[in-house]
Amino acid sequence: MENAAVFLDKLKIGYPAARNARVFPEISARLAGAELTVLMGRNGAGKSTLLRTVAGLQTPLGGTVKLLGRDLARCSWKERATMTGFVSTEKPRVADLSVFEMTALGRYSRTGWLGSLSRDDRQSVSDALETAGVSHLARRKVNEISDGELQRVTIARALAQDTPVIILDEPTAFLDLANKFEVMLLLRKLARRDGKTVLLSTHDLELALRFADNMWLMSRDSFKRGAPEDFALAEGFDEIFADTGVRYDYDTGVVDSGATCSREISLNCTDVRMNFWLLNALSRMDFKVVERSDRNLTVRDSAFVYRHDDSETTFHSVYELGRHLTRNS
Repeated sequence: MENAAVFLDKLKIGYPAARNARVFPEISARLAGAELTVLMGRNGAGKSTLLRTVAGLQTPLGGTVKLLGRDLARCSWKERATMTGFVSTEKPRVADLSVFEMTALGRYSRTGWLGSLSRDDRQSVSDALETAGVSHLARRKVNEISDGELQRVTIARALAQDTPVIILDEPTAFLDLANKFEVMLLLRKLARRDGKTVLLSTHDLELALRFADNMWLMSRDSFKRGAPEDFALAEGFDEIFADTGVRYDYDTGVVDSGATCSREISLNCTDVRMNFWLLNALSRMDFKVVERSDRNLTVRDSAFVYRHDDSETTFHSVYELGRHLTRNS
């Protein structure tokens, strides 16, 4: 246990001086090398507080944090900076810096007191930019690039720091769908190819299920861990959606409204992909697919044939079908 890259023993987190400060659950857990761990939980569950505590940016209220077998409380800031890199959700306010210069800030703990970059330091910065896929932006000003590019640059800065542990607080927040997946693919590559221990928080359950080797789930009074599939098989995501009116469907792997479908329809479709998306559409329209019904939908030559009350109507798009079903059923 103590040889883990990150080892937490009866850790207590929070803000001791805060009024009416909430007591977070005591945490004991470990993180192995070459793994990507996703931290999930509702707003206010303590995710950011936990990440900052593990990164050494916030003092724990009790318990122990060990990085690479060393007690974090006994390490200097420079020693901590050689063990773990931290990527915050806040946008860096360094508009006048170039992308290369911002990335080079990751070398600060390894340079002399003047902060001068050696040839090796510059090579490390170049390698980090290459790995993060933003080397073509090296000469651009930070305020001239997109949010997705900026997020990759902040990751590059952590890479230039050259630490075995990388901690990221919601690295995919505010990114479009393509950039979310690109960032997660990069982080998974860092874990699997380079042996990094990657710990990140997110509210995106789909990303967690797709990319996480390990999952930490925090709630108001508990801390649980396991593979994403362990949570799914034990129906362990319910607390994420508690009191929200939505639920996670463990059979289909999607989030739905939790409402009971009020209408029934039978479906005849032999194409697997078409069948999947029609089930998705019918569910959204409040239809339950059954074996027999007075409403019948058949897929024929990529067209949708709907029969009801001795009438038959053909549609050539799911959109047209949906408008008819919602207005006439």
